Amino acid sequence: MSGQIDSEEALQKSKVLFERKRLVTISNALQLMEKNAKKYLEQFEQSPDYRLFRTQFRQYQHTSQLDQIVQFQLCDLSDPDISFYRQAEKKILVCYNKIRDYAHFQQIMKYDLTFLYDDLRAKIDWYDCSMLSCMKIRGLNISGKCKQSDKQCFIDEVKTSLERSEVCKGKFDEYFEKSFKQCVMDIAPINSVQQTKKTIFF
Repeated sequence: MSGQIDSEEALQKSKVLFERKRLVTISNALQLMEKNAKKYLEQFEQSPDYRLFRTQFRQYQHTSQLDQIVQFQLCDLSDPDISFYRQAEKKILVCYNKIRDYAHFQQIMKYDLTFLYDDLRAKIDWYDCSMLSCMKIRGLNISGKCKQSDKQCFIDEVKTSLERSEVCKGKFDEYFEKSFKQCVMDIAPINSVQQTKKTIFF
């Protein structure tokens, strides 16, 4: 009987030790992810792409320091979102535990910085489905998440986004087509020549 109790205690201690090691491993992995995210942010701040955004932010008298614009947070992996633009604070929240590599981080930044830029040049109306469609199209295009030639990519992404909006749910067909041609050509501030081709929204 004593031998059985000792065996059960040893097994329980082994489980506790294993769980502690697992938690330490997870903690170390998350710390490394956050460290890499901050390194990517510093790297992106020196990139030619951000230089174009920074110039425009300064013209609109908005801070151009990325560490004042971008905040990192730990996110639930079951949530499909990787980043969020918060209009009230004009901040970008990024899930550091979902960043794959620097190229992925660049894509995230250009996507959400496009939202911030559009909000600065023409305050975003989250109840205007046409404007939201246009903003989404621009973000997908400028970030490279969708290529201009791949219209289906834009359709899938914009439809998913509008369906998650209480105001725009079920209205994709009404707003996408009349926004697409014009908005996909507006790539400000990436190309200064193209900035003259502004949309009716921005």
